[in-house]
Amino acid sequence: MSAPVATPGATTATQDLNDDVLTEILLRLPSEAVLRFRAVCKAWRRITSSPVFLAAHARRRPLELIVQRRGVSGAVLDTIPLLTLDETRRRCLPVKYPEYTGPPEPFWRGYSLIGSCDDLLLFQRGPWIDHYVYSPATRQWTMLARPPGTCMLLCGFYLHGPSGEHRILYFTDDQEGSHYVSSLEVAGARRLGPAVSVVVYSRRIPFFSLDYRGKLHWLRHPWVLFPGDALEVVYADMILAFDTVSETFRRISRPPRRSTNRGVEEFFLLEMDGKLAMAAFLDGSMDLWVLEDYDNDGSWARRFRVRLPPALRHATLAMKLGVEGQNNVILLGDCWNATVGLYHLTKKRLLKKIQFVTADGPRDSLPRTQLNTIVFRDSLKRHAFFDSRGAQ
Repeated sequence: MSAPVATPGATTATQDLNDDVLTEILLRLPSEAVLRFRAVCKAWRRITSSPVFLAAHARRRPLELIVQRRGVSGAVLDTIPLLTLDETRRRCLPVKYPEYTGPPEPFWRGYSLIGSCDDLLLFQRGPWIDHYVYSPATRQWTMLARPPGTCMLLCGFYLHGPSGEHRILYFTDDQEGSHYVSSLEVAGARRLGPAVSVVVYSRRIPFFSLDYRGKLHWLRHPWVLFPGDALEVVYADMILAFDTVSETFRRISRPPRRSTNRGVEEFFLLEMDGKLAMAAFLDGSMDLWVLEDYDNDGSWARRFRVRLPPALRHATLAMKLGVEGQNNVILLGDCWNATVGLYHLTKKRLLKKIQFVTADGPRDSLPRTQLNTIVFRDSLKRHAFFDSRGAQ
C-alpha cells in the first residue's frame, strides 16, 4: 500500500472525525499502516505519536509466530497470529538486511532469525560471525558488540525486569569458557563465568531458551561449573536455569526418560498453567510433564500422554497458549516440514493446521531455516539505543 496523499476532500473528511473515533480506528491498524497515516495531517501525527496511543496500540497487537522463509531473492519474514493461526491475517514483515561490505567470504553469510524480545528481532549473520537487533516498526538495525573470545554462542535475549534493559547472554571461549551479559541500553559486557569450553557443541545454531519467571532455561547448553563439579561428570539429563536478576545458574533434574528401542526421545521446554513444563516426544506420542514445585526437582508430574495426529506425528516443539477459554489447547510444531497446528489435549483433536513454505528454490541450493517458537508483538515504540549505537 502506498502512503496516503492528503487532498482537500480528504482533509475535510478527517476534520469530521473527533479524536476518540479516529483513535479507535487507528488503534486497530498494524504498525506499518499507522506510520504511513502519520503523513496525512498534523492531527493524525499528534494522535499516533502520543505515549497513551503507543501504549494502547501495543496492548492490542496480538502475539505472532514468525518464520523466516528463504528464497532465491533473499529471506523474508512471515508472521501469523499465534492464538488463532488465522491465515487471513498472515503478513510479511518489511525487512531490508544490512549490506555486507567486507572482504569475500568462503561460504554463506546470510542473516538468520534466531530470537526475539517483545517488539525486537535478533539475527545472526552466518555461523558465529555477527549479531544484529532489528525493529520491524522503525526498520532500524544495530550491530551488537562482540564480547571477549574468538568463538561465541548467543544463549539468551531477554528483558531485565529491575532495569527494563534488553540484555544478551553469551557463551564464549574466553578464559577457558565464560558467560558474558551485555545490554542494548548500556555499553560494555560483564563476565559471569565459569563454563567449560572443551564441550563439543554445534556452531550452526544458538541454544534455544525458555524465559519463565525471569529465568532462562535450556535443555542444551555448554556445561556450567559449580563448586565441587568434576569435568568427567556428564550433566546431559539436567535442565540449566539462569536467574536474570541474581545472575546465578542452577541445575534442575528432568522427568524420567521412557525406556524403549523405538527411537530417540525429543524434549522441549514450555510454560503450562503458570509452571515449568516439558514435552517429551517419542514415536508419534507426546508426554506433557509439569514441575509442580519449582524449588523441588522431584515434583515432576505427568499431566497428559497423547497420540499425535498424523499431520504432526513428527512434532518436536510445543507451546502452551495460556488464553482464557483455551486452557487445554497447545501449539505443536514439526520443524522439518515447517508445519504447526493447534491441538486440544482433552478432546484429542487437531483444531487447525498450516504449513509454511521455507524456500522457493531447490532445497539443497539454499540454507534451511527450521521452524522454532519465535514470537513477536508488533509495537510502534522507538528505542533510543538504535540512535546512540548508530542505526543502520
